[in-house]
Amino acid sequence: MAEAITVTVKLFAALRRLLPPGSEDGVVLKLPIGSTVQDAVDALGIPSDQAGMLVSKDEYVEADSPLSDGQELSIFPPLAGGAA
Repeated sequence: MAEAITVTVKLFAALRRLLPPGSEDGVVLKLPIGSTVQDAVDALGIPSDQAGMLVSKDEYVEADSPLSDGQELSIFPPLAGGAA
């Protein structure tokens, strides 16, 4: 029985600088079964306040959402701007 899951994480905009060298398209993480989106954020050393938008399967997810084996997670920094 597997004790870990594999998750692909893609970082966008200013967060891309946090990717390990040579992983411009994203990074594959092995995490314990039962890990959450926040666990993936923490594994990459991303400050929680910099993980502004979390997306998986074209849907927004919360930091406490559980991850499943083979899942892809996209992390965007907080967005600013807009109409005054």
